[in-house]
Amino acid sequence: MAEENILWALLVLPLLSLFFLKRSELRRFLPVAWFVTVVNSLVYQAAHYYKWWDEQGLFGWDNIIPVPWVYSSYMVATIWIFKFTYGRFLLYLTVNVTLDGIYSFAWYPIQQKIGLAGTGGLPPYAPYLMMLAVSVLIYLYQMWQEDDGRTERL
Repeated sequence: MAEENILWALLVLPLLSLFFLKRSELRRFLPVAWFVTVVNSLVYQAAHYYKWWDEQGLFGWDNIIPVPWVYSSYMVATIWIFKFTYGRFLLYLTVNVTLDGIYSFAWYPIQQKIGLAGTGGLPPYAPYLMMLAVSVLIYLYQMWQEDDGRTERL
């Protein structure tokens, strides 16, 4: 039951935080949030197929791509991270290195202990490196989205 409460919080709370954004900020960063959702959906499908990792879903039908993570927490975190760091790539990268590290090496082991995640076939640093690669990919995507001929956003 506690696990289910955690998953509900991971689904609802990030979405509620969007009410604190200006409409223009949401419009600006929603495309990159949708893009990371598509990318993460593909990564989770590959992870399921190759047995890289296993995470508990909330609804029973979402055990391959857990809705609270992919369609809420990751998506909304992307918007907030871009809001505060876009245009300052080193800050953006530092934030991602830090948050992805906390997730990979602190939170994910807790998830495993409480039954929200299982062990997989990858060493712990591999998903961390994947997350960092995705963060660079989505930064490049946002640059492409906002392309106005300038390159000073890096």
